[in-house]
Amino acid sequence: MFVAMSRFCISNGMTEAVCEAFRNRPHMVDSVEGFVRMEVLRPRELSDEFWLLTFWVNEASFRSWHSSHSYHESHAWIPKGIRLVPGRTRIEFFEHITD
Repeated sequence: MFVAMSRFCISNGMTEAVCEAFRNRPHMVDSVEGFVRMEVLRPRELSDEFWLLTFWVNEASFRSWHSSHSYHESHAWIPKGIRLVPGRTRIEFFEHITD
């Protein structure tokens, strides 16, 4: 299994709005071929930072979603006005070994 982890940090106090947006997300990715699940985490010591993990059957499924029109549409629910900490946004890729 392939895992993509996006990390970002909110700089302007909109952390709770982002949490609420994730809780009420439109679930557009859920029906995408190859998608397994999504988890959203916040480190306790960095409460303005988010780690978004998406699990996929393979990397090709992720790449197809990530470059799709639906991917861009799915971000319309993100609260307006969010500012990110420069240099604290990144995406990393993993091989999932076991649950």
